[in-house]
Formats: sequence, C-alpha cells, structure tokens
Amino acid sequence: MFEDLEEEGTDVTPESPDRAIAWAIWSRGDAGALTSEEAWAILYERYPDDPRFLLLNSYAELSERKKLADGPKAEASVLSPAYFIKKVERVLSAATDALHPQIRDLVAFGGAILAGAKGEEGAAVAGLRARLGAEEGDPKRDERDRAGLRLRRFEREIVKELHDRTEGGKPLGVRAAAPVPTSPASDWAAATADAGKPRHKYSATERFERGELVEHPKFGVGVVTGTEPGKAVILFESGVRKLVAGA
Repeated sequence: MFEDLEEEGTDVTPESPDRAIAWAIWSRGDAGALTSEEAWAILYERYPDDPRFLLLNSYAELSERKKLADGPKAEASVLSPAYFIKKVERVLSAATDALHPQIRDLVAFGGAILAGAKGEEGAAVAGLRARLGAEEGDPKRDERDRAGLRLRRFEREIVKELHDRTEGGKPLGVRAAAPVPTSPASDWAAATADAGKPRHKYSATERFERGELVEHPKFGVGVVTGTEPGKAVILFESGVRKLVAGA
C-alpha cells in the first residue's frame, strides 16, 4: 500500500495531507519523524467524530511504551495506572457500543499497567471492566498478547480503509474547524475559570493530557495545550512553557 508516496519519498509532517499521515502509520517510522501515536492523534484532531482514531492513538502509545520497556529506557517507558485509566475513559466517552470490543482489548492489552491500580484507581478499573462487559481480575500474559494482536489487526483494517479513501489525494472528509485565534491571556482565563475542574499537581514523572489543569509550585495553575514525547506544553498566566512530563 501507499506505493505512490514511497516512490515520491514523501517526508511526513503534522501539516501533511491525510494520505501521508496514514502512510506514516503504515510505514512505522520510515516516512519521517512522525510516530504512529502522533499520526493517530493528528487524524483524531482533524476528525474528532471518529473515535477509532483516538482508540488507536492509545493503542499506539501503549505499544511504543511496551517496546521501550524492553530497552535501555525502561524506567521512562512506564505509564501510570491513573494516566492509562484517563486515556481509556476518554476513548469510552467518545465511542459507541460498536467499538466496545476493541476498548475491551485495549484494557486487556494494558492489563500489566492496570494491575498496579489500588484504592480509587482500582475501583475505577473495576468500573471500566463492568461497563465494557470484560472479565474481572487482571488478564494473564497470553490474554494480553492476544488482545494486542487483535488490536494490531484492527489497526491494519483501518489503515487499509484510509488508504482506499485517500487515493488520488482525497481528504477523509471535512476537517474540524480550526479554533478562532485568541490571546494567550484570554485562553488561560477561560481554561482556568471552572473552579470545580480537577487540578493535578505537576510532577516531571506524571503524564498529562491536553485540556487538563496543572498546578506548578513556581508558575501556578496552567492548562495543558499539547504534548510531546516526554514533555507537556502548558499555558500559564505568565505564558507558555514546555515542561518535562512522563520522564
């Protein structure tokens, strides 16, 4: 697939057309610096009505972390149960019942991470499994591996669909409208106005998601506006800062 882009030697960037973004997923790094995790995130940002992209972003992130866990960066590869629970809940809130089998597989694939959930986190995991009709208790290694294989096949099916839909350079659809530009000060004020929204203590080892509020001991309250591998882009009242996160 994507022979047209391979022949052209296209270098994929976040601004590339949909077909090139899909090729970045298919080529697994051969299409430039864009990772599968980043590519799925770009597609979901462009087409937020398709929760499959968000699901596969979570799957790609988990897969990459599992690979790193077997290498020299094992310590930096660990995802916390709290972070993974938030990811799954976000996918579940966006998905229809038709996607529940794949979400069950995502929960099973991340079973080793969720096994560390205790107290409220453990209750949240039990609640997720109940909502999805998944078996109680932590899955065994072979069950996790089979779930990962099913997700890999599902990803291939979606990439094949994207290949066919974007032939000839066609876009996947009408992209979500870009937000109207505003000043950083007004963005920060709007994002932090809700007093009831949870605020998470900043920690260099914690991973954050876009839209979350973070309390920093020096910079005060900020909102996460973007993420990069090992970093979070956070808008504080004093301005935007890129801080270590998940390292």
